Amino acid sequence: MHNLGVALLHFIRTALVGLVLFVLLGVGVLAFWMTYEGNDPRMSVGDRNNFSRGEYLAFAVPWGGEQGIMRFWAPHADKVRIDLVHFPNNTGFQFSWPPFSPRGGVAGVWGYMGIEHGNYDGAAAEAPVPARRVDDIKVLSQTFAWSRQTRAGTADVLTEFYLRSDPEEPESKLLEIGWFLHIPDKARGYAEKGKPIGSYTDGEGRHWLVVRDEKFVMFLAKDGADVRSGRIDMLAALKWLKQQKVVSGREWYTGVAIGVEPFGGFGRLQIDKWSVDYR
Repeated sequence: MHNLGVALLHFIRTALVGLVLFVLLGVGVLAFWMTYEGNDPRMSVGDRNNFSRGEYLAFAVPWGGEQGIMRFWAPHADKVRIDLVHFPNNTGFQFSWPPFSPRGGVAGVWGYMGIEHGNYDGAAAEAPVPARRVDDIKVLSQTFAWSRQTRAGTADVLTEFYLRSDPEEPESKLLEIGWFLHIPDKARGYAEKGKPIGSYTDGEGRHWLVVRDEKFVMFLAKDGADVRSGRIDMLAALKWLKQQKVVSGREWYTGVAIGVEPFGGFGRLQIDKWSVDYR
């Protein structure tokens, strides 16, 4: 009887492992089908493999999937497509994750894929970009254009930067300041529960609801529409935040990023154009 019980337990464990492997294989096949790019001539870069040229750097960080059983899939979940002639323009990002958010993940996302200018979060671009205190910045703006295909997936499109107490220490973050250029309904509902800072109208005439969740200051388009192209004067926003007593002006700025945060499923983001003017 004891041997029978041991054999049954072994059978159940083997069956469960087989089922998990079958599901993972199915997810992989489905991900390949949903994100297949055909003969894309751009260079492909995987997770945790940065590509830098000049003052810009492309990255993919799947922190939400690097623990538990998904750690086997995480290195294959994201791809960055680099146009070696036009980088950072014409950069593509594709993701393939389960159709749900990670348990215990940061803000319910699987990670962040994007392009940075300077030193956004500890990985510096090829060409040095000097850190400056907010009060010492003369110009800080970005021009962008993007498109997306989420297919059977959900993701936000976010451009953001950190303000630090020490420009040499990535973990000395005082504030995270971001603009949601696209935000899913469930994420917007969460964001709108943050502490209101006020309403902000930028130089392009766009109206933003500005809220704060602990150290994260979020700019949300008031009409809820995607902001697919245009210019953001980030220095003007910082000056406005200083008027609201959110920023002191002594914090350090080191770099900015634009990219996609997947909540689940399969999809793509295409950065058609991105440039940063910083002096």
